[in-house]
Amino acid sequence: MARWLLLTALAAGAAALPGCIAYNDTCQPLVDNPNERVAFVAKGTEIWLDRPNARHANNAIGQQTADGFVWVYRDGDRPVDFAVVNGGAIRAEGLCVTRNILREGPLTNGTLHEILLFENPVIAVDLSEAQVVEMFEHSVERLFAAPAPIVSPSGQFLQVSAEVALDVDCAQPAGSRVTSLRIKGQQLQKPGRPIEQAKFRGAMSSFIVKGGDGYSMLEGTSTDPSRNPEQAKRFGGIDSNIAAEYLKQSPANQTVENGMRVDGARIRFTNCSTPTRPPN
Repeated sequence: MARWLLLTALAAGAAALPGCIAYNDTCQPLVDNPNERVAFVAKGTEIWLDRPNARHANNAIGQQTADGFVWVYRDGDRPVDFAVVNGGAIRAEGLCVTRNILREGPLTNGTLHEILLFENPVIAVDLSEAQVVEMFEHSVERLFAAPAPIVSPSGQFLQVSAEVALDVDCAQPAGSRVTSLRIKGQQLQKPGRPIEQAKFRGAMSSFIVKGGDGYSMLEGTSTDPSRNPEQAKRFGGIDSNIAAEYLKQSPANQTVENGMRVDGARIRFTNCSTPTRPPN
């Protein structure tokens, strides 16, 4: 109940700290094993969790979570080609504390579950090339062109798994900003072919696949048998649990030298405003 009330407060725009105190007076952890290490933040680096860095730039938490979505389907009947995580799912608001910065060293299970706060189911569906192109155009349509300041960036911006290579030019008008998109090395065409000609299987949260954050091009795919929808079966099928289990078995949990760091090659930005380091 405490967690439900906290999520309701966040969704309604309530301030994180007062909401946390009001609905979880003892700052109870969100998981049974909050102190378990799931990964390291790489030596000599930081991960920035404020909204500009989660919603307007490559972000290591988002990237690793998307990689976890690919991983959880790897041994199933229908592995996925790529995965995405909406930037709005990455939160700096924790239980009675705000974390704008994760510094080098251990990342605990409790902290990860506070960052990935909403416990969304993960669903895989078959998408047409046209839908994938439209999805990524929607992802970047509200990015700010340099040198404009980044003000209230949209949570619709997608963090991507390692299978995606995306080039974005913010000097172009919305709907025409994706200058190159490759999935598993395959170059996608614009405006994209129908599913009968080109099919890509993607994994994402139920929030996105059901049209949240304006992803109307995905609506209906999770209930259409022809798109082979499948909720992840392991770890309750929940995004934060999948991310934690993926990280625990990954190289990022072996040594601090191998820890998580941002992969700047996944999304390459041209003429886009760049977030700065957030306050401590």
